[in-house]
Amino acid sequence: MEYRVINILQTRELKAKFTKSEESILDFIEDNFEKIPEYSVLKLCEEAYASQATVNRVCKKLGFKGFSELKYSIEQDLEKMKNSKNSSINNTFFYIENINFQDLKPIVEILKKNRKILIYGLGASEITALYFQRQLLYLGFQAIVVTEEKMIEQFDDFILFIISSSGETLRVKHVAKSFKDRGKVVISITKFSSSLHELSDCAFTHNISIDKLDAISREQQLHMIIMINELINKFQIG
Repeated sequence: MEYRVINILQTRELKAKFTKSEESILDFIEDNFEKIPEYSVLKLCEEAYASQATVNRVCKKLGFKGFSELKYSIEQDLEKMKNSKNSSINNTFFYIENINFQDLKPIVEILKKNRKILIYGLGASEITALYFQRQLLYLGFQAIVVTEEKMIEQFDDFILFIISSSGETLRVKHVAKSFKDRGKVVISITKFSSSLHELSDCAFTHNISIDKLDAISREQQLHMIIMINELINKFQIG
């Protein structure tokens, strides 16, 4: 999102040269950015210990006709920042509302009885798998991230934890079925009613649609990280 004023203040990438007194005004505006729309030029001069002529020079060097135009642009920046923040908050709430937290209890019980965990994830899910591994290691688990089926075959006394947002990746389904056919426990974090969900002994699920044709949508992991955090928190609480 393009901001007209705040980016300039933060980067100070300007062609015009500023005196020390003008730089101090820029610092004051940046430090009090959200309050500036309420200021008159006289109040700004008083609180920034500057003359009106100096303030006018700063406005013109920033590309504005005067202080009123600068204030208006700051108001626009603040509105864009607010909208962007609200959008991020709404997206996070959407993820939380579509996670099936009631799935957690049986998984926590399984983790209490099994301290050896294999974690399998492909693509972006491998990053989430590594994050999950770090959390489990802190809790004293023997946690190993694996990315190849041949590697999984070497561990007989481990349970397998598969992380897949869609639950429909062919390799993921094959690994789950192969491990389960050997009489081993498969747990997953995945989409509700996905193939992986059906193959798992126990699953922590979400109801978030995955657009397989959209690379960005397909690779997003925020909901998966939220689910990992909640699982770890529940385990610690007991």
